[in-house]
Amino acid sequence: MKYEDFIHMSVAGDGSCFFHSLSQILILEGNPLPRTTLSNKLRKQCVDWLEDNLEYRIKGIGLTIKDEIEEEIRTNDKLKSVDAYLNYMRKRTSYAGQIEIYAMAHLFNRNIRVYIRNKGKFSNVGLGYQINNKMDLMKDIFIYHNMGTTLSPGLHHFEPLYPKVKARKESLKKKEKETKKRTSKKKKSTQKRSRKPLKEKRTKRKKRQRERKTRRK
Repeated sequence: MKYEDFIHMSVAGDGSCFFHSLSQILILEGNPLPRTTLSNKLRKQCVDWLEDNLEYRIKGIGLTIKDEIEEEIRTNDKLKSVDAYLNYMRKRTSYAGQIEIYAMAHLFNRNIRVYIRNKGKFSNVGLGYQINNKMDLMKDIFIYHNMGTTLSPGLHHFEPLYPKVKARKESLKKKEKETKKRTSKKKKSTQKRSRKPLKEKRTKRKKRQRERKTRRK
């Protein structure tokens, strides 16, 4: 896959960039919620899933979610327990990582593919999770991992990628839907106009019938 095959969007680097990226993709797919609201909702669902699935054994590596969290705790002096990690991840400013990718892939039942850019092509740096091995541009979620070395806004965080072919197909579907809607509306309007003269004719005919009956009397 090439970089130019995707629409690369930016999101705020406020600690929720992973969830903002997912939200932006879902919104493009038709989710009506505002991005911040959706991001907060996804974070809650993510941590709830982790809490409920600590003994889930991750495909391909043989470790459980709890094992992965405990490994993360060993590299972070501020976190002393699994509960502390989960409470930390509920905060809107806490950065998500591979553990949260596991959760969201299972919640969506969709592959989450994470890439960096290398000479115009995408490379995988070990992040992401595949529910199945089949590449599906219309279903898979694509995330860009900006590997900047500074803490400047927009660097070293997750950003959404959207396949251009998917955007084109959805644009065509939207246009077809709008065309059908306009055609249906026009048809209903025409039917209304055609009914009106018919109704007037019936009214006049009944009036003439009443007048003839009156004259006969």
